Amino acid sequence: MTVQDVMTRKVVTIGADDSVSRARARMSAAGVHQLVVRDRRGWVVGVLSTGDIRRVPDGGAVSDFMCRRLLIVRPGTSVGSAAALMRAHAIGSLPVLRGTRLVGIVTVSDLLDVVDEADDAAFDRLRPAATRAI
Repeated sequence: MTVQDVMTRKVVTIGADDSVSRARARMSAAGVHQLVVRDRRGWVVGVLSTGDIRRVPDGGAVSDFMCRRLLIVRPGTSVGSAAALMRAHAIGSLPVLRGTRLVGIVTVSDLLDVVDEADDAAFDRLRPAATRAI
């Protein structure tokens, strides 16, 4: 299974020059915990998470608080490799780029969904046939 099988394709982004208050509003409106940050040219330059701005006043710029050490994956990256990268760097998401184009984001939640679906499938295989009809 690859990242493109599990990634979120609708990525919520924000500009590096935007305010922290705008970032909070975008996160809240979209129901997300991470925003991919773009510069004025549209290049992906970082990720901003709710943890990055938890105790930050609203007046600052996104670029002051985003994670600049940008780790990315490609659509064909295995889910296991993406999970290992996230665990090794203690991060909650990875932007997915095809060349230089942002095509998705894979989050811890996306990976947990994979585990949940696998557990459900395994449970269904183990359940006696009589209980499946219920």
